[in-house]
Amino acid sequence: MRSADYDKDGDLDLFVAGRVDPWNYPRPVTSFLYRNDTKSGQIRFTDVTSEVIADMVGIGLVCDALFTDFDNDGWPDLMLCGEWMPITLMKNEKGNFKRLITPGINDRIGWWNSIAPGDFDRDGDMDYIVGNLGLNSFYSASDIHPVSVYASDFDNNGSYDAFPSIYLPASQEDTTRKEFPVHMRDDAVKQMISLRSRFQNYKSYAIATIDQLFSPEQFSKSLKVKANYLQSSYCRNDGDGRFTLIPLPAQAQFSVLNGMQVDDFDGDGNLDVLISANDYGTEVTVGRYDALNGLVLKGDGKGGFKAQSMAESGIFIPGNGKGLAALIGNDGRYMVVAGQNRGPLKLFEQRKRTRLIRAKGDEVSADIHYRNGATRRTELYYGSSFLSQSARFLSIDEDITRIIIWNGKGEKKRNCQSVNIGK
Repeated sequence: MRSADYDKDGDLDLFVAGRVDPWNYPRPVTSFLYRNDTKSGQIRFTDVTSEVIADMVGIGLVCDALFTDFDNDGWPDLMLCGEWMPITLMKNEKGNFKRLITPGINDRIGWWNSIAPGDFDRDGDMDYIVGNLGLNSFYSASDIHPVSVYASDFDNNGSYDAFPSIYLPASQEDTTRKEFPVHMRDDAVKQMISLRSRFQNYKSYAIATIDQLFSPEQFSKSLKVKANYLQSSYCRNDGDGRFTLIPLPAQAQFSVLNGMQVDDFDGDGNLDVLISANDYGTEVTVGRYDALNGLVLKGDGKGGFKAQSMAESGIFIPGNGKGLAALIGNDGRYMVVAGQNRGPLKLFEQRKRTRLIRAKGDEVSADIHYRNGATRRTELYYGSSFLSQSARFLSIDEDITRIIIWNGKGEKKRNCQSVNIGK
């Protein structure tokens, strides 16, 4: 769930993402937009999806969402990511949303998992880090050899059957890649009992391509979804509705990226990324993704990143890391809390003490000015990390000379000079 005043009427509206239709994976599902029509203390939200953002009907399996003004026109747009989806941008045209066709993004379909915003190249617009499966997996994908799922009620028993596939060499002698089912024979038979008679031994099943599991009619009528890009990436905002996907460093591809927090953690004026990772909810035949112990990517202010060691960052999140959120401690220090599924909650405190400015209710963005003349744009969100929500505040270092904070109507709310930052 994400919240923003999308129609600029002074109250917060709600976006509710659709994740999955139980027992019908990977059938695309609908997400919803609810307009806040509360009056005279009577709380009321109206479903306006069909009239305001009709493209949300059957949009897909959404994993994360963000209200963000990616085109700097003063209206909060909507960014989505999900499984078997491209990174999806919905432009807010004065209260009505339109899905953008964005070259370089629309054709990159992945298992996108999380979004972290920030002006990483300090050019005045918002860029994004987008978490994916990574490259340390049994699954590999490309335009020529995508990962796919074929799904339908193949045996007409009222149950949806989903069969994933990947491209593998046909044999040791024939290295030509063909599309084979991922599951081994025993698992496939449990899903669809008729396969037992069609493939009476393991060898016949081992050489069968995915289309040979079904009749031509079954295969043609099945739902097919595919992914051709599994790298976690930096999504650089090039302006005018154009974006460029740049893979993150190799260390960020070791496991699934979940919760992410963006800030200038080392006080050098450049945004860094703190990441919680891993996924233990995989099938036994694949094995769990557990190759990361948390990660910090140090930014260079130009859109480049370098992975820090555990000793450099002080971050250690060894388990099934999920949500990640920033907060202000009782003593005013910057703190980060990391959730681990079936594991302890981890709490980290920033070594270097910085000044923190708490955002007020209607403040949604800020322009941060530095001594060297550079300016960085930042946004203040209601909902902005994988399954979590950080406190709304700004972290200030000594190189910042001025901060201008804006509300959702484009009105200047505060102009903080270096002498009174924090007041």
